[in-house]
Amino acid sequence: MMNLIQKFFSTDRSNKAQIRKNFTTYFYSLPEHQWILETDCRGHFDKLFSLLPSGILEAMMTKYPVEFIPSYAMKEHHRKGMVLANTIIVFPEFQKLLKSDKRAAVAYLAHEVAFVLYEHEGNKDHDPLMAEVAADKFVCDLGLTFELEDLLLMLDETIEKRLRLTYLTINHFKDN
Repeated sequence: MMNLIQKFFSTDRSNKAQIRKNFTTYFYSLPEHQWILETDCRGHFDKLFSLLPSGILEAMMTKYPVEFIPSYAMKEHHRKGMVLANTIIVFPEFQKLLKSDKRAAVAYLAHEVAFVLYEHEGNKDHDPLMAEVAADKFVCDLGLTFELEDLLLMLDETIEKRLRLTYLTINHFKDN
C-alpha cells in the first residue's frame, strides 16, 4: 500500500506556513466552497488543513484541485459544466456531520481527500475496498484513528464496514 504521507512529506520547512496560508485562501475563495462558510463547517476543514502535509496541500492547489459540493447543489453545478474530476459530493448525512462538533467530521474529510489522491497517485486497477482501507490508513497516519473509528461506527452495518474496522484495529495495534 502506497503511503501518501511519505510521498508528499517534505523536509523543507521554509515555506510550509506560506503554502498552508495560500491553500486556505485559495480553497475558501472558490465559489463552490461558499456553502462551507455559510453553514459554519469551516472549523473541521481548518483542522484537516492543519494536519495535512504541505506537499498534499500544494498538490490539491495545483495538480489535483479538490472541490467539496453539497449534494443539493450538484445538479446546478453539473448543469453549468463546472464539475471537476476531483469533486467530492457531500451527502446530507455528512453535511449534518460537518455541522456538528463530532470529531469524526475531520476523519470523514481526510478520508475523502485520501481517496481522491490514491485514485491519482496509486494503482489505477485497485480493488475499491482496498482503496477504502488505504484511505483509512492515511487518516490514521494523520493521527485520526479514534475519529475514524467513530465515523465507521456511525455508518450502516455492512460487510465493508466490518472489514474496514478490522483493518483499522490491526493497523492501530500493530504499532503499539
